Amino acid sequence: MEKEPNIFEKGPEAVPTPEEVKSVFEQLLEGREHKEARRLEDEKGLYLWDIVVSEEEGSTEYSYMRKGRYGEGQASATAIHVAFFDKEGMPAGGHSVARFIEGKWELTP
Repeated sequence: MEKEPNIFEKGPEAVPTPEEVKSVFEQLLEGREHKEARRLEDEKGLYLWDIVVSEEEGSTEYSYMRKGRYGEGQASATAIHVAFFDKEGMPAGGHSVARFIEGKWELTP
């Protein structure tokens, strides 16, 4: 019986540098003020980075996660997602905004 492949551990992949991730955040933020909520690294480098933009009607959180499994969650692809929260901190939606594909960042509509 053949073992099913693990999509979270599929051989060596390019890992974006913190500077590359920061550059994508800057494009997405378009100059808006923000604060760093969490930034975690392991032996391969940066794997999780959350930043928050406070807004009148709540907040917006951008979250980078490198492909893999971690104590904080798992990702099948290296990407940045956005989540929107209302004034009470309840989630109000979100989606993918950028993916790291074959060593390059691609913004997703």
